[in-house]
Amino acid sequence: MKTPILIAAIFFSGLTFAQEKKQDTVKTKSIEAVTLTKQVFKKQSDRFVYDVAASPVSKGNTTFDLLKQTPLLSTTDDKTLKIVGKNNALIYINGRKTNMDAESLTQFLKNTPAENIQKIEVITVPGSEYQVESSDGIINIILKKKMSDGTSGNMRMSNTQNKYNASSASFSVNYRKDKLGINANLSGGENINPQSYILRNGIGNVTNESVGNIDDPNKNIGGYLNIDYQLTEKSNLALSWNSWANKSYNSTIDLYNTLTQPKDGNLVTSHTWTKNKEDARNYNNSVNLNYEIKLDSLGSKFNANAAYLNYKRFQFSNNNTLNEGLTPIKTITQDIPQIINNFSGTVDYIQKFKNDFTVSVGGNFNTTKTDNDTKNFTYLFDDNGDLQDLSPLPNPKTDFNHFIYNEKIYGAYITFEKKFSDKFSGKVGARYEITNSLGTADSFKDGVESNQKLKEITTTCCLI
Repeated sequence: MKTPILIAAIFFSGLTFAQEKKQDTVKTKSIEAVTLTKQVFKKQSDRFVYDVAASPVSKGNTTFDLLKQTPLLSTTDDKTLKIVGKNNALIYINGRKTNMDAESLTQFLKNTPAENIQKIEVITVPGSEYQVESSDGIINIILKKKMSDGTSGNMRMSNTQNKYNASSASFSVNYRKDKLGINANLSGGENINPQSYILRNGIGNVTNESVGNIDDPNKNIGGYLNIDYQLTEKSNLALSWNSWANKSYNSTIDLYNTLTQPKDGNLVTSHTWTKNKEDARNYNNSVNLNYEIKLDSLGSKFNANAAYLNYKRFQFSNNNTLNEGLTPIKTITQDIPQIINNFSGTVDYIQKFKNDFTVSVGGNFNTTKTDNDTKNFTYLFDDNGDLQDLSPLPNPKTDFNHFIYNEKIYGAYITFEKKFSDKFSGKVGARYEITNSLGTADSFKDGVESNQKLKEITTTCCLI
């Protein structure tokens, strides 16, 4: 026991000596505490910026939760996001438009941890560089990038209990080594979305009321992979891949309908049941390749971007109308597959000047092919619930509609922006677009086959 005590005594003696020696040779001066704060919210000429990384609210939340708390954003159905004063909100990720369908995008946002987000930009006045309508707004979600070498990650698991139990899990990883950076996310979950309906409508003496429940079970899995590589000190190449799959089997609608209408001078009330079942699944895959080169120290740059989307949805539904005694009246089965392929390319050149003046020019090309092949089968029943004879029509009555739509959009823009002070800036721009579309429909209805083609070319020019 003496040896450890002796060593400890020598160590602390040396430490004390060093402190005493420093006090003898260096004058001490008390320094008041300095607190550094970072601005969380910032208003720019065309957008509102929410610096999520500087806010503690991201801890434990999802990206969708974070968006609901962002100023100027709101949601009424916990599915879609609205921007104050705008009819529609488009989602961009890292400055590039996401091509996910609305359902997949909602699940993606609800399964992505808020810790992965660097900042959120709410663009209320999109410039001519964006291919949007004047009534649209943009929500740009910027993901975090690891700036130093190493690996970091996070994992999130949640379970909620409402009418039905819902669970989700998400795993994210962020890696950087020298010029290579990788961030990836894998997430999934399952839930049942319950809805209780009381629908009333009518005009005059005719009224209709439907009361019942809708249950929509969902299983989701997906994620993203972002790779960026620094080619030189001024140029960078980035590749991103987003994927999402949704399966919604045994989605049910169960409504009790009450119809009141005049008949033979009297008001007659009838009751029916609507009992529907739907099986659906969809797959969403998009790839984006981006090249950027910085031209000077002011922030001038050239940007080129190419993106591809493949979306597939397969849906089969069985829709039944029954009388009050649950005897079938009519059944309609629908097979509704949809396939969308989209390719887009954009180039942007941004020139900045020393007097806070910026000129932006660019162009884009977008081509989309949509293939919808709908099949409807109608079964009619008599008062006893037996299938009716529909001769000379096929039994069941069949309706086919194969619609193929091709669209090509060519666009160019120029924008001028001037910052006069921290509180005052101006922006003006013009955009010119040509849209070339061709739709072909092959249909079969009531035993008659038809073929239609619709071709349209539109030119749009606007000043923003």
